[in-house]
Amino acid sequence: MKSIKGFLNSSIVIIFTFFIFLTFVGSIRSTNLIIAGTSARIFIIPILLFVAWILYKYTSFWSLLSRYSLVLGVGSFFLVVVIQLYMIFQTHPPIGFDLWHFYNAIDLRNFKAESSYFSLYPNNLLLFLIQKKFITSIGLSHYWLKLDLLNIVLVDLSALIGIFTIYIYNKTELTKAIWLYTIWLLFFPMIVVPYSDTFVLPLVSAILFFIVAVIKYKDVKIRFVSLLFLGILTILTYFMKPSAIIPVIAIAIMSLLNFKKVNIKNILIFLVFLISLSGSYVIINHQITGQNYIKINKTQHIPIVHFIDIGMSGIKGGYNQQSFNYISSLKNAKQRKNYSIKDIKRTLTNRGPLGYLKFLITKQGYNTADGTFGWLQEGNFIKASSKKEPNVFKDYLYPDGKHLPDFKFIAQLVWIFYLVILLFSFRQKGVLENTLRLGIIGGFIFLLFFEGGRSRYMIQFLPMILIMIIITFNTSISKIKNMIGTFKN
Repeated sequence: MKSIKGFLNSSIVIIFTFFIFLTFVGSIRSTNLIIAGTSARIFIIPILLFVAWILYKYTSFWSLLSRYSLVLGVGSFFLVVVIQLYMIFQTHPPIGFDLWHFYNAIDLRNFKAESSYFSLYPNNLLLFLIQKKFITSIGLSHYWLKLDLLNIVLVDLSALIGIFTIYIYNKTELTKAIWLYTIWLLFFPMIVVPYSDTFVLPLVSAILFFIVAVIKYKDVKIRFVSLLFLGILTILTYFMKPSAIIPVIAIAIMSLLNFKKVNIKNILIFLVFLISLSGSYVIINHQITGQNYIKINKTQHIPIVHFIDIGMSGIKGGYNQQSFNYISSLKNAKQRKNYSIKDIKRTLTNRGPLGYLKFLITKQGYNTADGTFGWLQEGNFIKASSKKEPNVFKDYLYPDGKHLPDFKFIAQLVWIFYLVILLFSFRQKGVLENTLRLGIIGGFIFLLFFEGGRSRYMIQFLPMILIMIIITFNTSISKIKNMIGTFKN
């Protein structure tokens, strides 16, 4: 039994490392790193790195900095929050794609068309109802500003939950957690896009918090409470963004791998989770199906097989407007399902086994390698221009911003650094590490077989990735140092 368990754990590490390697290769080949489009100010990066190296090598400044790193980290975190708020007040642009349908439905403009949209995509109903409740409670004026402010609260709450999760797991990693989350927030412009990608983040982070509590503590009361909340959060997450419940699936698999014996305590703990899960589903599903604001035609929804079909199409396996137009023109879900199945068979036949494998390997890069997480890759992403009331944030983030290549270049370097840490984390094989690895693998596989093609879909898995980076950071850095020392010798 131990040999089987060891083999499965080792397999998880190997598969995870393989996926991260593909992502790393894609990241260093990214168009974000084309320096020709950047401004001269980008060269401040190597200058700062050189100055940091001088301070580290020849002065005691770095050790002084290390002594107060916790205080500096907390200060930097709150400084980034201030920058986020200032950015929102300076930008809060109207956002296209799905969010434009939300805006029209809440504002009662083109309402019939928006009802058709939610009939096609009923999975967005919970998010819409939350935003509608929030915005109608405080007034429709300054619509995008208010939603962006709520978005900041949710994204930063996710970071705080992640930091607290690290604290209960290993207090010595607290400072590192604060710094790494701070850097992530500084280069995460999705706070101006109040969509499910960001709204689900605190839910996923809270799920991970309770998973860590179950792994860390043996106390029955703590486990009961953790699994009670885990059930509620899992269902909330499912209705917000179904694929984001992958961490729960990962912990379920790891629990089976590490299962020792059946006893009354384990049975009761499992029942608590099951009751919490089923009870939450009934309540939330009743609230969603019982709403009467948006009329849903259940025969019009897009079947899940369509998203598998989309995930196999084109070069990237991403959203296809032509395919959407055709499938939405079909009369009902049954016709759409039949068409998608036929199209999947046709695609597999045309590609062949090796062609499809090559497509998946390439798609992994498209899904995960972009350090901006697909910034501006949606159609009608930002419905505004940097030329109107220009400011520094618009220059760096808007589609026509003169310094947009600078932002993409820096964000890509940060993402490459994070990937390097993950790539060399293979020596650390604890229960939490392999649970996170399995969850991230599950996320990768989901994006390979369903609609993907851009790294925006990765955002929902960032809480797992960030915690994995933090808890394996020291191991990875030691491995990198050893390799550099070997090359020098």
